[in-house]
Amino acid sequence: MFEKLCDETLLVETKAAVLKEKIQTSRVLDYLAEVDRRRLWLKEGYASLYGFCIRYLGYSEGETHRRIQACRLSQKVVEVKPLLENGTLSLTSLTLLSPVLEKSNAQDLLPRIINKPSREVADILAKEFPEKIQKKEILKIVLDEELKELLEKAKRLASEKDGAALLKRVLKSFVRQKKTRNTFTPRQTHRVQARTAKEVKDRDGYRCGYVGPNGVRCSQAAHLQIDHIRPYALGGSSRDLANLRLLCRAHNLYKARQDFPHWQKPFTLPRAPDVIAQR
Repeated sequence: MFEKLCDETLLVETKAAVLKEKIQTSRVLDYLAEVDRRRLWLKEGYASLYGFCIRYLGYSEGETHRRIQACRLSQKVVEVKPLLENGTLSLTSLTLLSPVLEKSNAQDLLPRIINKPSREVADILAKEFPEKIQKKEILKIVLDEELKELLEKAKRLASEKDGAALLKRVLKSFVRQKKTRNTFTPRQTHRVQARTAKEVKDRDGYRCGYVGPNGVRCSQAAHLQIDHIRPYALGGSSRDLANLRLLCRAHNLYKARQDFPHWQKPFTLPRAPDVIAQR
């Protein structure tokens, strides 16, 4: 294919292919934005756009993170799209910009970072927005077998896969118990009893039970909630195991919208994580 190309032609066509790739990337972001707007990932059995991109589109975690951040930023600040298409701004730089770039500061900030490597972009943003671009403190703990087993069991019982979030919940619970040890919480009849909830979790394998129209079962194993297949408000039982199932928060909200289409509560869903956990 390339044997008959002279060096000059090869370089020209390579550059043209890269520019075409940038334009196609911009189109992909438009498609992702529309998929996100319609919540098609939810209907198809994925707990988030993040999971949809990995399992359905085949992106890696890093590719997914960059594209979702760039997708949502390009919808908020339209000035970034032509910069992405002409190659003066990369997906990595857009990811770095996502916490700080707004319509109000775009005209001042964008000219200072175009055509700059991501390391320089990170330095500029750290100086300009020190309150938003903060270095993360890392807590290192040596895990013996007992602690590893306890951690995995706690993640499962708490329906939380983020170790930092789990530790924060445990510490908050400990502090709250110390302050309000004698506080009495009234029982509510629509609440599922702890024993029943555990039976539902064991039966459903500690995983969201929503299955999309194409047979895709949601893989979410965190932020799980007990769902009434027939809503309690419509006469559904909180004691009948056949009427209970495990759903992630996103699909529980989705089902609530289907059961109660005139529900006025804002329908907010989890966004893709801003930071990919390092392994």
